[in-house]
Amino acid sequence: MKPAWTAGVVRARLLLSRTIGAGLADKVAASPSLDDGLAALAGSAYGERVRAGQDLVAAQRGVAETLLWHLRILAGWLPAGGAALMRVLAGWFELANIDARLAALAGGGREPSPFALGTLATVWPAAERARTIEELAGVLARSSWDVPRARVPAELAIGLRVAWARRVRDAAPQARDWVEGAGALLAARELLVARSRVHSEQLLRFPGIDARVLAADTLAELRAAVGPKASWVLDAISESTELWRGELAWWDRVEDDAHALLRQTDDEPPVLASVALLAVDAQRTARALQSAALGLASEADEIFPGPRVERFDGAV
Repeated sequence: MKPAWTAGVVRARLLLSRTIGAGLADKVAASPSLDDGLAALAGSAYGERVRAGQDLVAAQRGVAETLLWHLRILAGWLPAGGAALMRVLAGWFELANIDARLAALAGGGREPSPFALGTLATVWPAAERARTIEELAGVLARSSWDVPRARVPAELAIGLRVAWARRVRDAAPQARDWVEGAGALLAARELLVARSRVHSEQLLRFPGIDARVLAADTLAELRAAVGPKASWVLDAISESTELWRGELAWWDRVEDDAHALLRQTDDEPPVLASVALLAVDAQRTARALQSAALGLASEADEIFPGPRVERFDGAV
């Protein structure tokens, strides 16, 4: 490990002690109400931004803000190359900000407060100043996101997701299978659920998606077309209405791979692994809060399937 990365890798591992783990997430999910679920998080890292009396949207937003704060802390401990990686990985939050701006411009509605990105921002300061969809599309096309100009909001939204996937693939080669698995889910959603090929031009830019993928009309055809680097995410799905199972399988694979990457002694893999595990924990916590809010305690085993990996304790 290069000396410049040592402090950042140590900090990345330490941040994992702030996750709640599957055990507490299961407890939150089994809570009889959202208030009870929020109370269970009071002493955790999420408790700083997730409080009693919040509705589900506010609580899940607090979970996301906690994750972003951890990424901002980590970025401050990394050398320039590591900070650049963090900006790419934190692109989800910038994408969320742009999505909200796009929705407000398209519908004239109120826009939620943007995620505070700090030094992790790339295009958001300029995107925030956009006052029309055309202006926003121009800002994104000229930025490091390299989003092709779009004519309508839906086209721009797809383009953003494809652009982020390409950036993650290029910045973190170890995440390639995660990226291609996400592409398989996106293709399934567009081709098999929406039954639309309107966004084919954007989808062809997604790593692992080609003309053969776009020609798929069934889940079996799609599974064969995407190849082994992506088809694993579809193995848990028997029909296109079960994409949520594929999404759970995607998170399970990310968690398993991240634990393996965490054991490596190179510079970037442990940092990527730590970010992935922090994201897994945040997503699991947000899902648990939804379960509590909707009274789905009896269905928790299906919402949280598979073996349990408890909170990281520092051992590698």
